[in-house]
Amino acid sequence: VVVVVVVHFTNMSEDSGKKPNAAHLLSNSGRCPIKKYNKNSNDNAVNEPPDTPDRPLAQSHMDAKVVQTNNNDPYEMVPEGTIPASGRGNSDDGKTWLNPSAGQLFRALMRRGKAIEEEDSMAVAAVHQFVTDNSWNAVMEYENMHERECDNITLARFEGKDGIYSPKARFMKLLFGLVPFDRHDWVVDRCGKEVTYVIDYYSIEEGEDVEYFVDARPMGLVGLVDRVKLAFNKWKSGDKWY
Repeated sequence: VVVVVVVHFTNMSEDSGKKPNAAHLLSNSGRCPIKKYNKNSNDNAVNEPPDTPDRPLAQSHMDAKVVQTNNNDPYEMVPEGTIPASGRGNSDDGKTWLNPSAGQLFRALMRRGKAIEEEDSMAVAAVHQFVTDNSWNAVMEYENMHERECDNITLARFEGKDGIYSPKARFMKLLFGLVPFDRHDWVVDRCGKEVTYVIDYYSIEEGEDVEYFVDARPMGLVGLVDRVKLAFNKWKSGDKWY
């Protein structure tokens, strides 16, 4: 499944004079709704301190837990969670993967030495939300074909694989010259059965617009069957199948 998100940047920083870099959104921010999870580590998001405006920027830590507050400042408002977690999400109760607020994203990048312009943080946070939400929507297109088997799909964990190109990504580079700016492998919990999805992220600049392509598909032979089945169903219904 390929999802296209078009973003128009109208509030670019006058100092930077350029659009936020796509690499900050998923590859470098460390605040994609899921953190890189190490099952052998005790340093997981649900056990880490929350991100707040008064935390020192130089504090050394892994991805902080995203906490929703009653703050009405758009800069600090955390979007509603849309991705259910298998008990280890970055929400306060671990049941949901949350996108960060613009302020949380900005401070996280500052702590990691990958700062963006503060004026760009609202746009970057919005794109972050659009891309991750559409990644989940793309995954659920496949999972909905298994709703009789399981109607409670959750996202178990995540692994970032930036620079490790999938066979399809290498094919896209050879054929179209497109190189993904990031890759994630998402593992969903299908009522006790783990299914891995490869997600390649692309961005193409068109003037003041940036198109973000989310290419998600399940791995393995069973995944290949699902990919063919979904493409056929889309073709039969007249939808874009490729």
